[in-house]
Amino acid sequence: MDIKEVTGHFSYKVAGTLYWTEDREGNIWVLLARRTFDSVLGRVYTYTIPTVELKSGEDFLEAAARASHDELGIMPDTASMERFFFASSGGIEVSLFSKQLTGKMAAKCNGMYKDALWFCLPDDCRIEDGDLLLRDELKAFRIINRSRRIA
Repeated sequence: MDIKEVTGHFSYKVAGTLYWTEDREGNIWVLLARRTFDSVLGRVYTYTIPTVELKSGEDFLEAAARASHDELGIMPDTASMERFFFASSGGIEVSLFSKQLTGKMAAKCNGMYKDALWFCLPDDCRIEDGDLLLRDELKAFRIINRSRRIA
């Protein structure tokens, strides 16, 4: 059986928000949450953009706002959130939004996220202990962010 055939029989949709700010030197800082889970290798910690699964009748933007509130304790203003990443394969869809802040703020993590830290976004978008998708997500964010600055 083909994996695409299997994934076509279920639906899994998630959304989240990447909070970011720019310092006086022009460095971009991103807020990432640490997720903990057990694997065959033991307890694993990875940094990621917090996401939640869409509820029935909820759109991606509503779910991204809920992820901010439920997972980071941040009350989002959805009017200025911009989608920067969307991926779809079979029944799986991931939609990520960005929200610029005027400065770094603290997050009060809940649920599966244990804490959140600000990271200076490197040119190669590699974050130590980042999850498997994080680099591609941050690359998409960097491309959108650069094109906005040029325009």
